[in-house]
Amino acid sequence: MNLDELVVLFIDCQTTGANPKQGSLIEIGWARSDMFDDHFAQPASVTTRVLKLLPGQEIPTRVQRITGINADEVIDGCEPHEVWLQLLSAADDVARLNQMDECVTVIHFAKFEIPFLLDLHIGTKTGRRFPFSIICTHEIARRLFPELPRRSIRAIAGYFGYSLNSLRRCEGHIKATALIWRETVKLIKERYNIMTLKQIQEWLEHPVLSMTTERKYPMSEKTRRDLPDDPGVYRMLRSNGDILYVGKASSLRKRVNSYFRKSSRHPEHILEMLSQAKQIKVTKTSSVLEASILESDEIKRFSPPYNVALRKGERGVWFCSRDLREFSSRPTAKCRTGPITSLDPMKCLAAISELVRARDTAEIDGELLMIVLGISEEYAPDAQCGRDGFTLFLQRHKRALSSKRVDRALTELGQNIWQQRKAEKQIEADETEEFILKSVEIPVWTPASVCRLIESNVARGGYEIRRARWLVLLSESSLGWQEKDAKGASKFLLVFERGQVLYSRQIDTEVLPVPPGYQMTHEERQRSFDLMTVDRMRVVTTEIRNMIANNAYVMLRLSPTNVLDNTAIAKVFKWV
Repeated sequence: MNLDELVVLFIDCQTTGANPKQGSLIEIGWARSDMFDDHFAQPASVTTRVLKLLPGQEIPTRVQRITGINADEVIDGCEPHEVWLQLLSAADDVARLNQMDECVTVIHFAKFEIPFLLDLHIGTKTGRRFPFSIICTHEIARRLFPELPRRSIRAIAGYFGYSLNSLRRCEGHIKATALIWRETVKLIKERYNIMTLKQIQEWLEHPVLSMTTERKYPMSEKTRRDLPDDPGVYRMLRSNGDILYVGKASSLRKRVNSYFRKSSRHPEHILEMLSQAKQIKVTKTSSVLEASILESDEIKRFSPPYNVALRKGERGVWFCSRDLREFSSRPTAKCRTGPITSLDPMKCLAAISELVRARDTAEIDGELLMIVLGISEEYAPDAQCGRDGFTLFLQRHKRALSSKRVDRALTELGQNIWQQRKAEKQIEADETEEFILKSVEIPVWTPASVCRLIESNVARGGYEIRRARWLVLLSESSLGWQEKDAKGASKFLLVFERGQVLYSRQIDTEVLPVPPGYQMTHEERQRSFDLMTVDRMRVVTTEIRNMIANNAYVMLRLSPTNVLDNTAIAKVFKWV
């Protein structure tokens, strides 16, 4: 049968492990090729089912995060045998349409799906043979694009200009597989004159010769070689114009071409991105700092899939009350601490504050302990270990916690712990995450480790508050600095108003203009902050910190009389 006339069934599975022995099938989806239009814009054409797990089985947190499928969905999911019978009915329809005994089925990376399908088939005990004749689009891609860095479903779909949702769900994967099938069928017809089912099956039966192939990329060498040797922002784009990635550079030409050097060692997600990137757009800036600000703003604006750190996602900005019990998305008369970008440290600090006031560790139950430690139930120690750890925390810091009001005492204690941990070079990472994620198994808790984690949360909460004050201060300022490049050294000026760049220019003097908003109160400045403003000020802070570390000239003017030089800024950065 001619491939253009053949009706195929697309199938995709989402699981909790690499094979049926290590995990379970949690979602399965299917669709017939004749249900799609040319633009794959018919969402009703894809059937998806979330499957019920067996008693005692759970969805790992990592799988929930990448699929969006939660525990409640699988509890209310469909019985696996019922779903298999529905899939068999769809397979019979396809076989009947093609007047064949088997259902021609297309799956991307079928080696993964086949064991789960066979396991489901055997478990259902229908008494009939396995009905699917499977074609793997990954195997087709291996033969068509041996030079591409990666041939995952995202990489190949993106190569053809199709954008997948960030969550790994069957519906999106099936639509991507359908597009890959359509485009690869065209290519094998053009390149190899393969037009029938028998021909493609025979072609796929021949093994791919194992040989080293020099990587080739969709983006032409001329496109990237012609880029300017100037600072700026670059955007990697798919063939359909979707922005894949936004980056900054001191030299656009050197940075972009560094991705394509033979010696470059990139993580998987970058290789996947380079397999799709066909176009590039750049914006030159006067300085690297301005490029950093523009990069941050554009990542918020476009949310490119391969930018992780500064994407908006589920992040937000909050302001909290003095006792840390109430939160608002905007500053109010009561909620005047902020902007805060993570509520967890504040909730931890509030719970710790309440327990310090009560001095009664008997109040610590499992739920409160999770808040105090900032961890999920699956990693939490038992309540007694938590009580012993908090008792040790009170004993260790008895003098500091009894000399002042609790909130002020915790703030000062947090500063001291911050300085101590910074000196130990242990404060850069999120200690809670490091403590948990570096353990393959649930960690063995002791009162000492509980106490240390409580100390970390006191330090993190205090740091969030100090950093918020600094960002608000920086939002109305004039910044002067020096950058060096191949052409020499230049001095630049940026003036901020309401957290945005009011104007920038190159200067030849160290006298900075007075920022126009210097008379604004702290509360008035806070009203200007959204997530984009917060990250813009954080990026500026990071760049200033780097310049200070490299002994570059930096000067910051906050008011007519308040001007900070390198030494004064370095003192501030001991705390923020």
